[in-house]
Amino acid sequence: MDGNKDEALRCVRIAEEAIASGNKGRALKFIKIAQRLNQSLQVNELLAACEKIDSGSPASSIGEKGAMEIKNEPGVEKLGQGLNGEVSYTEEHVQLITKVKRNKDYYAILGVEKTCSVEDIRKAYRKLSLKVHPDKNKAPGSEEAFKIVSKAFKCLSDGDSRRQYDQTGLVDEFEYTQQHNVRRRRRRAGHDLFDDDFDPDEIFRAFFGQSDMFRTSHVYRTSRTAGHQREEVQGGGPNIMVLIQLLPFLVIILLAYLPFSEPNYSLQKTYNYQIPKTTEKHGVEFYVKSEAFDENYPLGSVARDNIENHVIKDYKNVLVHYCRVELQRRHWSKNLPTPHCDKLNNLGIA
Repeated sequence: MDGNKDEALRCVRIAEEAIASGNKGRALKFIKIAQRLNQSLQVNELLAACEKIDSGSPASSIGEKGAMEIKNEPGVEKLGQGLNGEVSYTEEHVQLITKVKRNKDYYAILGVEKTCSVEDIRKAYRKLSLKVHPDKNKAPGSEEAFKIVSKAFKCLSDGDSRRQYDQTGLVDEFEYTQQHNVRRRRRRAGHDLFDDDFDPDEIFRAFFGQSDMFRTSHVYRTSRTAGHQREEVQGGGPNIMVLIQLLPFLVIILLAYLPFSEPNYSLQKTYNYQIPKTTEKHGVEFYVKSEAFDENYPLGSVARDNIENHVIKDYKNVLVHYCRVELQRRHWSKNLPTPHCDKLNNLGIA
């Protein structure tokens, strides 16, 4: 959707240039294209300017209505000027996006040497990501450039992926190898550097520690994601679709005939589990349903020890899960806290 808006604005600028040169046919053509790409775009002033071309009015009159002006300043050329007269991006922005997209080496993209440290990579990412972020850089192609920069940082900031990249040498070869090994990697590690769900904004938020750096939020997904999902769903034919639709009803029917008993405890306080208890070992808090819990499972009994051991095991599993997430984010920003990992250390688990 954002790509369509960028293309619509580009068509508007071409139409403004055509009006300035007195080419009514070309102007109308690109106005219509802009309307198809972005139906909410206001083009009444442009259409009125087109009519003035036939009536003999100077084509330059559109300038009074906020048409595009190109002013050359030292080192910077103003581009992307909309109908409200605001400059959305500069020639410097365009050149930066072009440079990032043209480079085929992650080190060159970030502007660092191959012998650089991880801290140098972090500094380069901090500087470059702010320049190419689509909320700040409105030049066409900024989203793609931002994703390329994020991929470069994610690859080079991790020791294993950086060694693999150094062996291949070029981005295209490295990504080709990664994509062909994606199934094996997902089975082993549960994720991959080049998954279709790769989200550069998540890396940006984790690195800078905030989600509204430019007061807007974006979720980036490649167009391949939706295509692959559709292929996976449609590839099995209508029988799979019918089975998917019936699956919830089959599960409900199955559960209705299965014996069901609620667990004796919960790690979270809920409507059914209101009474707090604490394990003798490690002091892990859990909740039970009945005041008769101590009578049914007296302290020191085998049954009570079994329940408390299960509580501690479940608690550790929760901490391990969130600790892994924290350690993954530490690759992107070493200053992020790791509270769940600290709790694991307190339990005596590395």
